[in-house]
Amino acid sequence: MTLAKPTELDITHLPDHTELPKSDGTFVKNFQEHPQSILLTDSINSVLQQLLICEP
Repeated sequence: MTLAKPTELDITHLPDHTELPKSDGTFVKNFQEHPQSILLTDSINSVLQQLLICEP
C-alpha cells in the first residue's frame, strides 16, 4: 500500500473544531436517550402516582 503525501493531494491543512459547522440541520442520534428516558419515567412515576392519589 502506498500512502499519498499531503502535498501530492493539494492539502495544506486539515480543519480544526473552529472551522467546522456548528449545525448541519439534522438531529443527533443518541443511543443513550431511550434508556435514560426509561429511568427518568420509572423514577418519577411512583411520586406522581402518590401525588395524584393524595389529591382530594
